[in-house]
Amino acid sequence: MISPPVRYLLLLWGIIASDIVIADVPHSRSNSLTLTTWNLSWLAVDETNRHSQSTAPPRTSRDYLAMAAIIKTISPDVLAFQEVADHQAIGKVIPLNNYQIEFSSRKDKGNNDIWPQFVGFAIRNGIQYVRHPDLHQLDVWDNQYLRYGVDISLFQQGQPALRLLVVHLKSGCYSNRHRNKNCPVLAEQFEVLDGWISERQAHQQPFIILGDFNRRLAEKGDTLWQHLTSGKLQVPRLSTQGRQSQCRSQAYNKRKKQWEVRQYPSFIDHFIIDGRIPKNDSQHSYSEYRYSDQQLKHYRLSDHCPQSITLQY
Repeated sequence: MISPPVRYLLLLWGIIASDIVIADVPHSRSNSLTLTTWNLSWLAVDETNRHSQSTAPPRTSRDYLAMAAIIKTISPDVLAFQEVADHQAIGKVIPLNNYQIEFSSRKDKGNNDIWPQFVGFAIRNGIQYVRHPDLHQLDVWDNQYLRYGVDISLFQQGQPALRLLVVHLKSGCYSNRHRNKNCPVLAEQFEVLDGWISERQAHQQPFIILGDFNRRLAEKGDTLWQHLTSGKLQVPRLSTQGRQSQCRSQAYNKRKKQWEVRQYPSFIDHFIIDGRIPKNDSQHSYSEYRYSDQQLKHYRLSDHCPQSITLQY
């Protein structure tokens, strides 16, 4: 689906400095493009019917409003979301009259044995884009249990300018230290990503892969990241490289039946940025939204913090 045209001069990429989100200042739209990824943590309208592994109490209307306020503050041009049930659910936190929604086609496969966790994009009206077939090969089991990637191209002057792929990969194999049944599955998914990157580079298509990789790729010597970047003519880079997460988030303690605040310094959400997109070494585009004490105290948000990059054109 192609929305009304707009001129995106994405040939000259610059970077703006922003290590923290200033919650009261809306993002300026002048000559920039903000991409955000956020795992929305089992977002549904009827959360009483969610996956049996989740014993946390369902969200209230106040929780949805709090999440919507966060997205309004960030004001992304493109939001890559994970763990969302359907259009009705995403409409609780983002104004559907301002964004086009592209859901994974896995949503329509009719597998009723799993609680709906889907990925997709919300693309601001006025941004020209086209939807490509989903990267269904990420479902290496071929049974709709593993999430597809959603693949779009943003355009400038009628020509593809930037390829975006949102993913949510297999959990449970977070680092080199993990050795379990999830690791071969995640390794297969990274092989799929490796092929997708190689194809983009062969066709000279600048790209960004964003989402929940369930892997601490920025840790020194991570084998999956080393494999993904090995032999590439233009080596991709991580937005999270050399950083520690400042995200304090909520986790539900099943035994105590209460919410607890936790902080994990290593990222599992990332932007993988094509090496052909120039980087200004003196500046950084990455920002992590940090929940305030009041937000953590009063609302059920997500166990992930939103992350954003802003590209200058």
